[in-house]
Amino acid sequence: METNYRKLLDQMMTPYDEMLQSLIGDHADFSKVDYLEKHSEKYGKSDANYTNRLKVLLAMYNREDRYAPHYEPIVRRLLVNEIIDRETNSFQGIGDALYYAVFLLQKYEREQDQILFQQAKEANFDTYAGFDPELILEKYLFSKDAANIEDCINIASELGEDVYLSLFIDLWIKDQTDWNKENLQTLVYHERWRNHAEGEIEALKKLTEIEKTEGNHHNYCSTASSLAEKFIEAGRLDEAWETMETIIPLITKEEWFLYGLGRNIITACIHIIFHFGAESRQAASLWQTIKEILQPAANHMGTDQYQLAVSASKFMGDTTLEQRLIRLQKQR
Repeated sequence: METNYRKLLDQMMTPYDEMLQSLIGDHADFSKVDYLEKHSEKYGKSDANYTNRLKVLLAMYNREDRYAPHYEPIVRRLLVNEIIDRETNSFQGIGDALYYAVFLLQKYEREQDQILFQQAKEANFDTYAGFDPELILEKYLFSKDAANIEDCINIASELGEDVYLSLFIDLWIKDQTDWNKENLQTLVYHERWRNHAEGEIEALKKLTEIEKTEGNHHNYCSTASSLAEKFIEAGRLDEAWETMETIIPLITKEEWFLYGLGRNIITACIHIIFHFGAESRQAASLWQTIKEILQPAANHMGTDQYQLAVSASKFMGDTTLEQRLIRLQKQR
């Protein structure tokens, strides 16, 4: 298995070396790594070339001649552009590229670069609070020679290498000899990273069964709730309803409806009720359980969840509960 994933890693990173080579010499082209502003409704302002910049830095960091003189102006330019991204990015954040750029440039020991390192530190709130140019530990940077399969999965996810990400995950799955809570929880995240809904559902089903057998009701409800939400996303509402039927009595008994876990479960139940319709047996069974706890739960809900609770009351024809929730909402 080791040979397979290392071969895949070499294949994935070969284009990064080619990008690095294109930055060397008189005809260097930095258009794919210099800061390029982009906007989206979801993420706001960001840098379209961030990932390319990180790829080049990874290629440089993993070369035997990584401190060669001809790399110095390149890594300095990459750092300048990374600082621009950190200063202007709507998400702020630190970004892995900052660590590699600072680490590599520090090795040239130029006094004038201290200004850049200070700018990197002060680029935004996250860098000021969580980034120290003098405390970058090499053991946390990605080394091709030392990377294991988990490292490969993480770096492929970070770089948006979806094809290689999926291949690495498949190799990791083949290497699992016995499924337990730890590796199933890891599998859930891996399947989520590669947008494999069916794989995530299967992992959650196995994990739910383990939690149920162990008898920890809170863990079981939490995992089963995640499973039900994935069923809803996948349009498998019958299975979502069957899952909720097993955990709703538990959140009622333990009064978890007053906390985040219970409120999220109630929200999922309402979505199921809306799907099947007020006259369905599925809606009737869920509503019979949650209507008694909806008011105390709603007192702890945010605006969106509260509105959903009001809508569910109206949908199920419970005018008394609907008006009570509306009055409470006005008092909040």
